[in-house]
Amino acid sequence: MRHLTADGLAAFLRLHPHAKVLDVRFAYEREAWRIPGDHHVPWYTPDWKPNPAFLSQALRYLSPDDYVLVICHNGDRSCDAAALLEAAGFKHVYNVLGGYTDIREAWHGDISAGRHAVPVHHH
Repeated sequence: MRHLTADGLAAFLRLHPHAKVLDVRFAYEREAWRIPGDHHVPWYTPDWKPNPAFLSQALRYLSPDDYVLVICHNGDRSCDAAALLEAAGFKHVYNVLGGYTDIREAWHGDISAGRHAVPVHHH
């Protein structure tokens, strides 16, 4: 698995405009901030147990040949989720170090600037 910093995110998405963004946070965490066009598959169930359906749910949105950015709140859950995707045969998995905590700091909490800095396109 490869790692990206929040500062490197916009440049990565310019290089890989069809990359898919996988948000592994809880649903309530997404209310504050998310990347438009992302896919949501929580790493944990609401009672903090590993989501047993994580891989099957992720496969609804992603294929092993996709470039996949995995993001959570601070980079811990996304690292675990990215490792599982890689073990399942995904070839281009990127964990976003620092997660949304660092993304918001890098963009000074300006969601509108973040939306323009990270254009997410889908085929």
